[in-house]
Amino acid sequence: MSYSSLPTSKLFQLTFLTCALALAGCGGGDGTDIIAPAPDLGPEKPSNGSNGEDGTGIPVSAINVTPITLIDSYGKVTRTITSVGASATVIVTDGNRNPVSNALVSFQAEGVIFGTSNNTVLTNEKGEASISVKPLDSANTGSYQLSATVNYNDLTKTTPGYNFSLQAIQVSLTEFTLSSTSLDSGSNTNITLKTKDAINDVYQNDVTVNFTTSCGSFDSNSVISSNQGDVSTTYKAIDDNGNLCEGAQTITATPANNPVNRQTKTINISGIEASSIFYTTTEKLQLGASNSGSSSSGQIEFTVFANGRPAANQQVEISKLQVPTDFSFVTLNNQAPRTVTSDSQGKVVVNLYPGALPGPVEIKATLKSNTSIFALSKDVSVATGRATQNGVSISLSKNVLANSVDGDTATITVRLVDRVGNPVPDGTVMSFVSEGGRVTPSCATNKGICTVEFSTQNPRPVDNRVAVIAYVEGDKAYIDKDGDNQFSAGDIFTHNIGDFFRDDNENNNYDSEAGEFVYRRGATGAVCAPSSNSQPNIEETCDNKLSAILRQQFILGLASDSPVYEGLPGSLNPNLGKTAITRAFKMYGNSARTVSMPSGTTISVVAEDKTDYSPTVELTNGIIQVSNAEPNTTAIVKSGSTSISVSISGNGTGSVSTTLPEGSSLTVANTNVTCEAELTSGNLKLPSIINLGVGKVVDSAVSYKFEYSGCRPNDKIKVSVTTPAPAATTTTTTISVI
Repeated sequence: MSYSSLPTSKLFQLTFLTCALALAGCGGGDGTDIIAPAPDLGPEKPSNGSNGEDGTGIPVSAINVTPITLIDSYGKVTRTITSVGASATVIVTDGNRNPVSNALVSFQAEGVIFGTSNNTVLTNEKGEASISVKPLDSANTGSYQLSATVNYNDLTKTTPGYNFSLQAIQVSLTEFTLSSTSLDSGSNTNITLKTKDAINDVYQNDVTVNFTTSCGSFDSNSVISSNQGDVSTTYKAIDDNGNLCEGAQTITATPANNPVNRQTKTINISGIEASSIFYTTTEKLQLGASNSGSSSSGQIEFTVFANGRPAANQQVEISKLQVPTDFSFVTLNNQAPRTVTSDSQGKVVVNLYPGALPGPVEIKATLKSNTSIFALSKDVSVATGRATQNGVSISLSKNVLANSVDGDTATITVRLVDRVGNPVPDGTVMSFVSEGGRVTPSCATNKGICTVEFSTQNPRPVDNRVAVIAYVEGDKAYIDKDGDNQFSAGDIFTHNIGDFFRDDNENNNYDSEAGEFVYRRGATGAVCAPSSNSQPNIEETCDNKLSAILRQQFILGLASDSPVYEGLPGSLNPNLGKTAITRAFKMYGNSARTVSMPSGTTISVVAEDKTDYSPTVELTNGIIQVSNAEPNTTAIVKSGSTSISVSISGNGTGSVSTTLPEGSSLTVANTNVTCEAELTSGNLKLPSIINLGVGKVVDSAVSYKFEYSGCRPNDKIKVSVTTPAPAATTTTTTISVI
């Protein structure tokens, strides 16, 4: 029988078996299976495998499946799977050994990945089902079992388990080359190599190669081989942080599944040549003077670049261009040019040490390799010192509050400068204590300013005057005779201060029996300046040192919502003429007359005219008779161009003889005058800040004048006062004209 007369499936089996025997005869066996036993399929019959039939028209009632055959990439039966992968095959037949097509075959195994997303394929016309198998992890060397399950026409069949092992390919790297082995700092070169199976000397794809270097970076530091084992990447003489590399550097290529077969190359990189330097401090730097009590140093930064990249190990000369005479840099007390070296990031950090003198600071950084390249610092100055005694300012949103309610508030704003008028360091703390009500205990300055709040509540001092004192650590005011901006021998204090107290009774003396708040430091040895209402000071507590607790006292008033008048009359005499009469009075905010009304209070004076006359006139028997005229006045009767005066009695009537003929037309002039009044002096609206004086509000803050004219008995003048929120009240006082 010739091969050509055999059925195709028989011919395949015979050919495969012949090849396997030939390999065994050549000593190629390694103890593993060469080929799986082939079932006796019988005469081959055509099959289309449709409708549950095997191609003979007879429904399939039973199926058979061959054991799994695992074939490696060289066409050999194997029990090992490398990262190259293998192919698993089964053949499905019916009960008559006819091939079954379109049967569903699912493969199962751990540690591997199959060629389809669901590990399942269909048999072909020959009943064959094949699928590729690769390790999930190329480094895995474990052993597992492979099986396949056939589903066809509600029939199921599972193969026996096929044991296999995972094995890493012994990869070697060949043809490892660099397009250039000498580079400028910051430039790049291409790297190529190939991956091979070290045992069979065959190029291998899908092998991961990792690249590392002693300095530098790669456009991809992990590459998978493809197209006959090709691997390529680009090396850059710049590390991952953007720093330039220089000198001899090593490039290493390592196969991920066979690290022992790594390969190295050396590349020579020329030295870094700095080409530019920039001032890279981004924020304005304002240093406190050495006597400010704030930080005694600061830092600025320059960055050196080469080819647009930070350049390490570059020498830079630091020098002063414009600084105060007592300013030092790099190291304390140094004022001479100094050479420093850039760090791994190309940065040069320069320490700054301010003296006592304020002024702008300009530091120059020059490349030693090229002195024509330099950079200058920007926005650096010595400008901030401690608070000075005469540099404390306190302002209030208002200073007379409503005593009748809790929660009427005033904002207290503090402004502090040093002796040269610069804002004190941020965070300088001003403290507050109050005789009454509630005050925020402290605030910290920002740009020399901070605010707190005072609010009305108990306790309320009986004199309705609240002493509040603010205090802060600082320097006494002095005359700087030698102009060094430091207090030294020969300089004198303008107002020496020591311990202080809150002067609740405003008598300029510390009264311990009254329980006044006191702050002591226990200094001695110098004469103190006299105590004052704004600068309370305790005698014999001063020294000749610069440091002191600065203080400033101010008074807040607590006023009623009803005015207390002094000099305001209860009644007024008539003013029969047109010339105004002036009356003066004072308006206080408490019965003790120590404070004004609350800030923002308004006052008005208006007249209420209660008199109105309408005189009439008659001529009878040569007598002119006037009625309903204003009593005790003179009425003027007119007839044409003739005017006749008629005296009016207390009952509003009057008469006079006349030669005018009967029937003459007569008129009487209305002599009624309107009562008017207005405020002519004083605050129509009390200002936010009122001069509360010492112990008693000043007269000018509470003094008023009003004028009235044309007012007759029964007319009235009304004085109305309205206080602002939160105790908004209107009080009206009526003055009668009698």
